[in-house]
Amino acid sequence: MKENSISYFNNIIMPLIHQKHPDVFNEMSFVIMGSVGLGIDDELSDMEAAIYLPDEIWKRNGLLQITLNKCLADTNLWQPNGSIISVYPLSWMLDGQGEKLLDANTGVPWQEMSIDSMFGLFVLHNQPVWHDPQDRLCKLIRKTTPEKMPEIFWKKALLTKLDNFVRDGMQEIKKCVERKNFLDAYVPFGDAVKALQEIGFILCRKYYPFRKHLSWAFSRLPLPIVEYKLYFDQLSAAASWQERLDLMETIYNAYKDYIIANSILPELDFNRVDLNEMPLQENEFDNCKNILDNPNWLSELAAKKENAVKLGYEPGDYWVVDWWGIE
Repeated sequence: MKENSISYFNNIIMPLIHQKHPDVFNEMSFVIMGSVGLGIDDELSDMEAAIYLPDEIWKRNGLLQITLNKCLADTNLWQPNGSIISVYPLSWMLDGQGEKLLDANTGVPWQEMSIDSMFGLFVLHNQPVWHDPQDRLCKLIRKTTPEKMPEIFWKKALLTKLDNFVRDGMQEIKKCVERKNFLDAYVPFGDAVKALQEIGFILCRKYYPFRKHLSWAFSRLPLPIVEYKLYFDQLSAAASWQERLDLMETIYNAYKDYIIANSILPELDFNRVDLNEMPLQENEFDNCKNILDNPNWLSELAAKKENAVKLGYEPGDYWVVDWWGIE
């Protein structure tokens, strides 16, 4: 962190809490977030930090939030709009699992945590823990290190972001461009670029940050993924929609080659995920999700198609026959 940030928290915030709320000082866990925590704040930055307390202690200490609000109003060094030191209960962390996970016998329920809770994990693992005398945040950090996330959940995270890029991004951009709805195209374009950057973190088995720090953090990923930053730089300077589409396809193909070469997601048939032939064949991403949960999915799918044909329907109508129980 920058020198003035360290001075601010050490000389203003911490003494204030110790003086006015001594009963919570040794119970709180304090983390500095955003650009201030990363040490990349500038004249446009606000300041965000969070104090976490065990739920029962949190319930009794609403005045701590008022104390911090008043202090920030008088002393904050950053942009006032958006700056806050929030006081939260531990149970709010990690999709509501924070306090439960402090029990040594409780495992991390990865399947109950959304893919985008990775932003919270990035904060936990990459932003400075300023004060944690009871070792609560540090215990959560030790329990949720990236290498402890089961492989199947990394695969599902990767699959979700590939799906976001192709179906919510590229498909929608192409429709907008073909209709000459260029303003509308910027919405899925942003979604597509965000998904492409997040894929890089997942391939490196790293948690990704909030969107406004994606480029900064991407440039710190290991080889060879960090080399793709060049394409993102070109993408930001692209002058036409065709150039943007071509560059996004280049990035996607680089990822695809890396995934195939390293057997990262063998359950997905990339030959059936064609960016130029839309729509995708038989929802290949959905098939892959089902395979991850059920290795026998393809044989069961074939049986459903065969049953549809026996009943006089097209193979592609299997899902209608199956869903409605048509006989």
